[in-house]
Amino acid sequence: MPVITIVLALIACTEDVPHVQDLRILTLNLHTYQEVNTAGVPESELTDALAQQRIEAYDPIFDRIASGIAELDPDLVCLQEVGEWSHGNVDNPQALKFGSSESNMVRQILLRLPDYKYNVTMDWSHFGWSVWLEGSAILSKYPLTFSESRFISDVDTIPHSNDWKSRNVPMAKLDVPGLGEVSAFSVHTGWWDDTDEPFRQQYGRLLEWVEEVSASSVVTILCGDFNVAAGSRGYEFMIDGSGFADQYALAKPGGFFDATIGAGADGWEESEDGQRIDYVLMNDDSPLEAVRARRVFTRGEFGRVSDHVGVFVELGLAKTVQKNVK
Repeated sequence: MPVITIVLALIACTEDVPHVQDLRILTLNLHTYQEVNTAGVPESELTDALAQQRIEAYDPIFDRIASGIAELDPDLVCLQEVGEWSHGNVDNPQALKFGSSESNMVRQILLRLPDYKYNVTMDWSHFGWSVWLEGSAILSKYPLTFSESRFISDVDTIPHSNDWKSRNVPMAKLDVPGLGEVSAFSVHTGWWDDTDEPFRQQYGRLLEWVEEVSASSVVTILCGDFNVAAGSRGYEFMIDGSGFADQYALAKPGGFFDATIGAGADGWEESEDGQRIDYVLMNDDSPLEAVRARRVFTRGEFGRVSDHVGVFVELGLAKTVQKNVK
C-alpha cells in the first residue's frame, strides 16, 4: 500500500537559504483519541455522532499540542498513534485513505498552526481500539525528496489491519540546506518479550530497511515509541552494535531513566514504575551531536496530551566537525 503524502507547503525559495548546522526534533505518541472517554460506551460501539463528540472534546488537547510545537519550533516532528475516525468501516480497510479525514489528528494539529509550513507524510498500521485508524507521521520544515512506508511486523498488509500488533513505519528523506540528505523514520514497534511480534524481529527489519534506503544520507534519525525500557535487555539490543545512539541520554546523562510513560500505561499495565520508552536515535557517524534534550508535554511544560510525554532533542554540528570547517 503506498504511503499517503500530503505536501502542505514547501520552502518557497532556494536563494539565500542559510546553511543549517542544527536540527530540532520532537517525537510524541498521540494515543489515538484515548485521553477522553465516552462514558458507558465501549470503543467498538462508537457511532459517527459519538466519535464526533470525542473529536470535539479533544479541542483543548490539540490546542495544547499546537501551542507547544509553535514554541519549540521543531524542524522535524515524528508522531505515533495518530488516530483517525474510520466511520465504523472496518470491513474494507483497503478503501480507507489515511489522512483524508478532518478527524485525522495531524490535520487537526496543523489547522492550529496556519503559519507553520510543514511537509507531511503518514501511513497507518491497524485499527486502534477496534474502530480508529491508527498510524504514524513525519512533519518536516524541509522539502521531502522521497517518502515511503513499510511494515516491520509479520502482519504486513492493510487488509490484515484488524491485528493491532501490526506495525507500519513511514520514512522520508529531507533536503536540509548546507547539511545534506537526512533520512527520518517515525517508529512504533512491539515489545521485547511479545510472543507474536517481538521487538528483536521488528527492529532487525527496520535496520535492514535503513541500510537499504539511507546509504546516501548524512544523517539518519529513528525516533518514536520503541516499547523497550531504558536499561533493559531490549534497550541494550536496540543500541549495541546497531550504529545508532540514544541522543537524549547523550545530551542528558543524568536523565537516563526519565520516564516517558507512567506506571500502568497502555501496553505496560504490569509495570509498577514509569519507563523511558520513547527515543531519538541518530547514526553514530553523523556530523551532528546532541546539544540539549528534555521531556515536553508534561504537567510542567505545555501540559499532558497523551499517556506518553514528548521527547525534544536539539542537535548541533559536532565540535570535531566545526574544527574541520574552520
